[in-house]
Amino acid sequence: MTSNESKNEVEVMVLSDLAAICRKLAENSIVPETLRAPAREFVAEFDWLVQFRDKGTATEHYYGEMLLTKIARFLPRIVELQAWPADSSNLDGPLL
Repeated sequence: MTSNESKNEVEVMVLSDLAAICRKLAENSIVPETLRAPAREFVAEFDWLVQFRDKGTATEHYYGEMLLTKIARFLPRIVELQAWPADSSNLDGPLL
């Protein structure tokens, strides 16, 4: 396998995993709609791109790379959600 083929396989693997995460976010009703909506869009884009796997043009390859980048930039928004432990009584203690 050439280094270009290896790079493509890594990108496809990562994009597939990120799309799976987006699918979970999109399908989970406890996730705020502000996160579910873009996650649904990413899943739809990924599902469209899957048909071109291993036979896509340079344009489809470009769309795949752009989708990978968009999802990677989107996922940190999950950390921005305010979340507290189920038992918030210990919030005065050490964090670690």
